[in-house]
Amino acid sequence: MRKQRLAFSRRELKMLAKRLMFHPICMRVTLLLVGLQVAFVGLRYLLGATLTYGVASLAQYGDTVSGIYFNSECFSILFRMDLTQMVLAIPVTYAQLIRFVVFSVVVLLILAPIRLGVMEQYWSMLRGSGEAGVRPVLRWFRQGGKFGKAVVVELLLGAGVRLAGILATVPSLYLFYLFYTTTPSMAAYTTTSSLLQIGATVLAIAALVFTFWLHSIFLPVRYCLCAHPEYSLGQVFRRGLDSAKGFRGAFFGFRLSYILWFLVSQVTYGAMDIFVTPYTSLGGMLFLQEAARARQGEATPQQEEQDPPQGLE
Repeated sequence: MRKQRLAFSRRELKMLAKRLMFHPICMRVTLLLVGLQVAFVGLRYLLGATLTYGVASLAQYGDTVSGIYFNSECFSILFRMDLTQMVLAIPVTYAQLIRFVVFSVVVLLILAPIRLGVMEQYWSMLRGSGEAGVRPVLRWFRQGGKFGKAVVVELLLGAGVRLAGILATVPSLYLFYLFYTTTPSMAAYTTTSSLLQIGATVLAIAALVFTFWLHSIFLPVRYCLCAHPEYSLGQVFRRGLDSAKGFRGAFFGFRLSYILWFLVSQVTYGAMDIFVTPYTSLGGMLFLQEAARARQGEATPQQEEQDPPQGLE
């Protein structure tokens, strides 16, 4: 069986996405989404709705071992690193935990429909059809079916994938625990210590790659919903996952090529998403659109050069 190939190269798809993202409609709806995201980041810190951590000197904790310690305020997680004479401490209070959960739910209920509405406008722009602008984005709040589906999909891509990523880091955390408990000083450093350290690092990197891969697997579900908001949830998941069929590895590699932009988004607390969100989203949409054409054999490379992709079929 001949391997399917896209009519456009990765570079060509990204260049086309970069041209499209500067369309006035695209920039207008993106500004709405990113403005709210950045505002919520500021509010989260202002209201203390974050789970914080700190690094302290080992001398402050004496003989306290690594573990979870419950107290009247809630609990604390301590991780001793004798080799570096430091302790990683994660104190959690009931008030902090409640604020974190409530704030996260509120942000999900507000941003989920707006994000899907913005993505819907990206598709409308690609197709050259439908009503464009900010007003259609807000309709995702007024239509209960669209609102509910947006929340479910964004909950999966956010909390679901993140939880899976946290679970994936457990093996590496365990090896780090063994490393620090068996290597209290450089004098105790052995070949086993080296193997534990290397293994823990490799597993930590593998957990990050797995989390990114899992997000790439389910991301087409979001694109499918914003392209076809009339679909039921079952259709959205089935057709969304099928949209990358035969190209999942290539789609993962395509998204991996944006990794530096994703890092820029993280270190700027989402402020650079004014560029990153439309660039990466439009690129992903164009990729899946071309994947659908490649599977269906609807166009030859010569036809593609004269007729760039216009929307998901």
